[in-house]
Amino acid sequence: MATLRLQPTPELNLAPLAENRVPSEISSMGNGNAVRDRPRVMLCTTCHLASTARLAMEFTHAGSETVLLSPVDHPARAAKAVVGWHSYGAFRPLHALRRAIEIAKPDLLVPCDERAVRHLHELYAITPSEKIRTLIERSLGDADSFGITAARHDLLTLAGAHGARVARSMALRSLGDLRVWGEQQPFPWVLKADGSWAGFGVRIVRTLEDAETAYRQMIRPASLRLAMREAVLEHDLFWIAPWLRAAEPAMSVQAYVDGWPANCAVACWEGEVLAIISAESVTTASQTGPSTVARIIDNQEMRDAARRVVRALRCSGLVGFDFMLEASTGAAHMIEMNPRVTPISTVRLGPGSDLVEALLARLSGRKVSDRTPVTERDLIVYFPHTWQHDPSNTFLQTGYHDVPWEEPALVRALMRPELRDRYWIMRMLRQLWLARRDRMDRRGTKGGAV
Repeated sequence: MATLRLQPTPELNLAPLAENRVPSEISSMGNGNAVRDRPRVMLCTTCHLASTARLAMEFTHAGSETVLLSPVDHPARAAKAVVGWHSYGAFRPLHALRRAIEIAKPDLLVPCDERAVRHLHELYAITPSEKIRTLIERSLGDADSFGITAARHDLLTLAGAHGARVARSMALRSLGDLRVWGEQQPFPWVLKADGSWAGFGVRIVRTLEDAETAYRQMIRPASLRLAMREAVLEHDLFWIAPWLRAAEPAMSVQAYVDGWPANCAVACWEGEVLAIISAESVTTASQTGPSTVARIIDNQEMRDAARRVVRALRCSGLVGFDFMLEASTGAAHMIEMNPRVTPISTVRLGPGSDLVEALLARLSGRKVSDRTPVTERDLIVYFPHTWQHDPSNTFLQTGYHDVPWEEPALVRALMRPELRDRYWIMRMLRQLWLARRDRMDRRGTKGGAV
C-alpha cells in the first residue's frame, strides 16, 4: 500500500473569504416538536475536517435545512449549504451543545468526530430534558449501546459474539496485562487508546520493551505541552479540558493483521442498515492515519459484519467500521467502529450507497429518491488533502476528486493553508512531530497500516 508523506503546504494566493451571511443565533427557527417536511439537521464537530463541509452540502441537496455547531473558524461556515451556525465552545462544550439544540430545534443531530459523540453521550446522561434525550437517541440509537461504541475492546467483543470476524484484542489495565497478552499472542501488536481518532491514538510495536514504553506514554493524561501544541499548531482548544481533568484514557491491545486498511460507512435507523459503502485505502496520511485516496469495493464480509453490529447495538445515524483486509487470504478483520461520520459517507454513489439521502428519507418518512451518483469511478480522491500534500499524485487525474465546485467560497476556505502551515516555524514543528511519530511506528513493523 502506498503511503503519502505529508509535506509543507505551499502558500496560496487566495482571495479573502466571503463574510458569513447568517448570525450565530437562529431564533427564527420553528418549534421542531415533530419532524418537518424539510427536516433540520445539526452537524456537531469540534474539529476542522473538510468532510463536515461536504456533508452539509449533501444534506442540503437531499432536502434538509443544515445547521452547524463548530469552532468559530470552521471552513464549513463559508458554505451556502449551511443556513446557520452556532459556536462550539471548548471550555463549556455541553453548555454550547445544549444551547444550540434549544435554539436550533433540530430534528437530527449528526456528530462528525469522537469528541462530539462523547459530548452527546454526556449530555444525554445529565440533561433533565426528555426532549433532548429523545433527540439524542433518535440520532444515535439505543442509549444502552453508548458505552460499547466508545470502547474499542468492548465493541470487538460484541462484534465477535454476533458472528463478525474481528482482530483479537484485550483490554489493558496495567503493564502486567501486556505480559499476559504476550504469553499467547506473537508480535507485532497494536496498542490503542479509546477516544482517539485519525490514527493518533495507535501504536504498532514488535517487542515487549517497545510495548511497555508505548503503554506508559499513551496512558498518561493529556499534558500541558500537548494542550499548547494543539492550541498553537492545530487551533484546537478542546485539549485544554482533558489536561485540566488529568484523565487517563482506556487502553487495549490488538493482534496485528498483515494487510491493508478498509472501511464501511453505514446509514442506519434503529438497528436497520439503510445504505452502505465499502472502500479500501489506497494512500493514507501516515502509517496509521486516515485515507487520502480510497477505492470503492464490494466486500460482502465487511457489509455483513457492519450489519450484525448495527443490529446488535440498534444504531441510528451515520457510522463507520474499520477493517484490515488480510494480505494472504483477503479476509476482513474488523478492528474498530467509528460512531460518527466518516469521509466516504459524503460521497453520493447511487441507490443503496447514497447514505445521506437514505437517512433523510427515513427521518422524513418519505420514499428514497434515486439521486444521480456523483461519479462512476471507483477511485475517490479526498479534497483538499492530495492537492495540498501531493499535487503531482497521478490519482488526481485518474480518480474522482470531490471538489465542491458549486461552493467557490468553500473551496477557497478549504484550500487556505491551515494555521500550522502558514508560517515556516509552525510547518517545521509539525514536520518534526510527524517524523518522530512515523519513526516510532516503523520501530514496530513495516507492514500495512492499522
